[in-house]
Amino acid sequence: MITTSDNEHTRAELAAALDNLARLVREGVPGCSEASVTVLQHGIASTISASHERARAVDEAQYRSGDGPCLAAIRDRTAVSVTDYATDPRWPQVGVDGLHAGIHSSLSLPLAQRGRVLGGLNMYGDRAAAFDVESRRIGDRFARRARLLVAYLGELQTAWSRSQRDHEIIATLQRSLLPTLPSIPGITAAARYLVSGAAAQVGGDWYDLFALPDGAIGVAIGDVMGHDLAAAAAMGQLRSVLRSYAYEGSSPSIVLDRMDRLVQGFQMAEVATAIYGRLLLDNDGSATVTFCNAGHLPPLIRDPAGHVRRLDRGTHHLIGVLPPGGSPRGETAVTLVPGSLILLYTDGLVETRTRHYDDGINELAATLTALDHQSSPEQVCDALIKAMVTTRPNDDVALLALQIDNPQGTEATA
Repeated sequence: MITTSDNEHTRAELAAALDNLARLVREGVPGCSEASVTVLQHGIASTISASHERARAVDEAQYRSGDGPCLAAIRDRTAVSVTDYATDPRWPQVGVDGLHAGIHSSLSLPLAQRGRVLGGLNMYGDRAAAFDVESRRIGDRFARRARLLVAYLGELQTAWSRSQRDHEIIATLQRSLLPTLPSIPGITAAARYLVSGAAAQVGGDWYDLFALPDGAIGVAIGDVMGHDLAAAAAMGQLRSVLRSYAYEGSSPSIVLDRMDRLVQGFQMAEVATAIYGRLLLDNDGSATVTFCNAGHLPPLIRDPAGHVRRLDRGTHHLIGVLPPGGSPRGETAVTLVPGSLILLYTDGLVETRTRHYDDGINELAATLTALDHQSSPEQVCDALIKAMVTTRPNDDVALLALQIDNPQGTEATA
């Protein structure tokens, strides 16, 4: 697939090449004072490069009127010349605009490839009858070069559009597999999911939150390795499998171990990370959460006073790599007072090409600490996305914030 940066870099190179071509045409074609290249996309003509703004102005006068020498060359697939804009009867308004720009004559050549017209090469002269047979011969040579550049630009745009459509399809599938957070008494939760800005970077990030029959609350987040349709589909499968095992009331480590065996047995995914936790609310409003972490980034916990800590304990093998008969994963339990907040996230939030994930986690923790400790999960998610994520993230981002409600409405001490 073509990535955003690759596409923009290649387009910039092509634009520079076409600008240089317009300059060479102006300098190399006898009689030529200005030159431009017109491209045709979805039946609409536009100027992609010009040696000077006055050449662009004459082009745009033709686009506005719907006719003119360059449009006639494209339409009729033949060279079109204007000996004198002052006397040519075919396009009187274009002639007026051309003379106003100091243009008195022109030669337009179609850019055709495999029976399809891609645009035109336009040459403008400061005097009447500026173009002769030699001008046409040399102009044809430049037109062949312009045709190759415009054709490549069109192929790039087609490939990019196809890649973008694929990206949108996968992203739609991915979003459809993510849950709508339920309303569960005793907690307040919010989540965010951002699709990568790169067409090749739609992957398997996911989160989940659900009530269990025994009164516990299940909370999960994970990331299937890979960035394609298979990763997005595997994400949906893993989320369903985890829910099924969690519904039985099994402990977090058993849930992830059983999911691991199923993943390996049916080759549902190559490798994945996941956290699953069971949260139990106590009568006094506090909560106990038991986590099992299969190679995922550590959760962050913010106490009611705003202090933030990493829950690094209990990290074990990734999903898909636990050897048969290997030791089961362990768990860690944390007691949370009312008002505490748990933050689960995927690596797209903290890791970039220039920021290591460990530095990113430290930055995330510092940002969370700096927020008003009365911030709601919705406000926390919005603030962290704004602080940590660029306009076009390099990777998908999943974020889940869960707060233990304070039934008395007063601050608890951590």
